[in-house]
Amino acid sequence: MPSVAAWLLARPLNAGLALAMTMLMPGLATVSGAILVLLVVQQDLREVLLTVALAGLALLIVGLVSGGSPVVALIGIVTFWLPVLVLARILRITRSLTLALQASVIVALIGTGAFFALHDNPVEFWQDVIAANSVLQSLRLTDWQAALAMNDMQFAGVMTTLFAIGFWFGLACVILLGYWLYQQLPGKSADFGRFCELNFGYVIALLLAVSSIAGFAFNVVWIQSIAVLLFAVFWLQGAALVHWLHASGFVPVAVVIAAYVLTLVLFQYLFPALAVLGYTDAWFRYRRRVTKQH
Repeated sequence: MPSVAAWLLARPLNAGLALAMTMLMPGLATVSGAILVLLVVQQDLREVLLTVALAGLALLIVGLVSGGSPVVALIGIVTFWLPVLVLARILRITRSLTLALQASVIVALIGTGAFFALHDNPVEFWQDVIAANSVLQSLRLTDWQAALAMNDMQFAGVMTTLFAIGFWFGLACVILLGYWLYQQLPGKSADFGRFCELNFGYVIALLLAVSSIAGFAFNVVWIQSIAVLLFAVFWLQGAALVHWLHASGFVPVAVVIAAYVLTLVLFQYLFPALAVLGYTDAWFRYRRRVTKQH
């Protein structure tokens, strides 16, 4: 992988083509974002913007040739690459993986709040999205709509929360994958911190507590959505804690692998369990306590 990272950084054309191609290929948008993170961390901002401009131009040309709308393509590019660019700059300036991931939470919170502020009728918005999207229909989200027909705003809250979590998780994966690419370069290591040391901190933990109490006490859908989003965020800290146990020699790598595999299989049990582990770690700092005892 060092050769791939080095090739991407060799010339703007290399990275520009890689950015464009990964955006065009289904399921590779995360790779595109990771490439952008690598570029921002390693190159001057003007170089990065030139590369992004080349990739954006290539995507617009492909869109025009294929009969697509250049405006829609441009909106998609900006919506995805702009937050990644901002977060990558935060990573470079602060030299802190933790701060970059904390900033990704803030971006997701702003996006969630903006959605509820900009859409007077979020229920109608999601109904239109589901009706126009065959993928969502195949996920039987229309069944969810029928089940929640007695409470339309609750339906809108569920849909918004799911997409907010997906958006945040995508950003987090992009940052982590881009940082991993950076570490594959010759002479580079975990210069901005290790994932296993991730801690979202007291402020985000307190915000989760306050939003949970307020949202369910007053039955305010948008606050409930924020609370669920923040709870899901702490799953990543729980996963980081599992990685730390392996890095510190307490558990074998098989436990780390099992944690991810079993989370997929027993999602409804292990996902919240890891989120609770991560949330309580934010308050009680398990890693610090274990280190002191050893």
